[in-house]
Amino acid sequence: MASQAIRSYFQLYQSHYKGLIKLGIPVILAQLGQVTVGVIDNMMIGHVGTLELAAASFANTIFWLVIVLGTGFSYAITPLVGKARGNYEMNQVGAWFKSSMWAVLSMGVLLSLVTYMISLFMDQMGQAANVILPARTYLWIISFSILPMMVFMGYKQFCEGLANTKVAMNIVLIANLVNIICNYILINGKLGLPAMGLNGAGYGTLISRIFMAVSFFYVFRRGKSFKPYGEIIATAQFAINDFFKIWKMGVPIGAQLVMEASAFMLSTIMMGWISVAGLAAHQVVLSISTISFMVYLGIASSTTIRVSSLFGENKIEEMRQAGWAAIHLVVLMVIVIGLVFLFLRNQLPTLFSDDPLVIALAAQFIVVMLIYQLFDGLQIVFGSILRGMSDVNMPTLYTFIAYFIVSLPTGYLCAFTFGLKEVGIWWGLPVGLGTASILFMFRFIKLSKRKLTEEISKTNNLN
Repeated sequence: MASQAIRSYFQLYQSHYKGLIKLGIPVILAQLGQVTVGVIDNMMIGHVGTLELAAASFANTIFWLVIVLGTGFSYAITPLVGKARGNYEMNQVGAWFKSSMWAVLSMGVLLSLVTYMISLFMDQMGQAANVILPARTYLWIISFSILPMMVFMGYKQFCEGLANTKVAMNIVLIANLVNIICNYILINGKLGLPAMGLNGAGYGTLISRIFMAVSFFYVFRRGKSFKPYGEIIATAQFAINDFFKIWKMGVPIGAQLVMEASAFMLSTIMMGWISVAGLAAHQVVLSISTISFMVYLGIASSTTIRVSSLFGENKIEEMRQAGWAAIHLVVLMVIVIGLVFLFLRNQLPTLFSDDPLVIALAAQFIVVMLIYQLFDGLQIVFGSILRGMSDVNMPTLYTFIAYFIVSLPTGYLCAFTFGLKEVGIWWGLPVGLGTASILFMFRFIKLSKRKLTEEISKTNNLN
């Protein structure tokens, strides 16, 4: 009886599992591709010299926060488009495209200016004097890639709102190859070109991102699957209210991602206060966890697409089922990936370091990471469900509470007050992410129940 009840329960979500996986796999592959090319980038720069690697690390830390804000901003597009598509408001879909393009372009210009202004103060950030000049030049070069990157993100998130994730995957994977080839040629001075070293890597990044934007523009204009939308977009009117709605939703989402990234950066700084070996082990485990995070991110992206579409169709019960189906999938993935990490906790760190102390500390961190991964998967999926319901302001407040009121103070207390040292910093992460998961979950339950009650009441009134 019990097994039959369990089987019946999961059969209820079967169609959602298939839909989420189908949408999520291209996103996962694209994200893993970007992580891989980032590792290869660092390997290529590292062979140029230690100074160049340090300069790239410094510049990329600044650039990463800027890109995280821009990426989060663009996430507002998907639920808005998905909701309009689910409600069969095709003229509104076309209007969202025009507003989205102007929104990402304006954000791209703003972020480019912000990056330039930050670069002027790099010598005030306590870095070695010989690192500043190459880091600043490299940052200036890659800052020109912000605008094409934002254009690409505009197309990508719009297409995800249409439940199309494969085009972005294909473009990203090809662009990664373009980046690697350009890096090899420009860094080392091949094909008769001068060796540019670190700057060559910057130009490689710029070229690959221009390629991404131009490719998406071409595919969107010429692709058969997008032809019906081209006709709709051509007749759609730009609406200033839609433009500001994207900004109103996009800025809180971007702020959530920046707060999360800042919390991890601050945990890295605190780790550096304890020991160099701890800092190295911390970076090793963050690198390992990034791989699994990309899997959870793929499921989260597909969740936003599915939830926003069902939300637009006013199929609230199905929307709730889609949300819980995503939670089931991410928990299953956490268990599978977690078991792999647990059994290989002493071997995985050896891929990054030969230092016995670093390996031992990393193995300890991985045990804590298994708990942190569960809550990380839950919070990103619950957050994506809320995003699909166009709920962004309260989750932003919850993110602030989880990271800056709970996670970082807990890590500090565990490490420095309770004497847990390096591993204490890591204990702050699952506590903070667990807080975010619980807050997001109750928010989802509350909003979905309210929407379901409204829908039932509306149906009864019609009858």
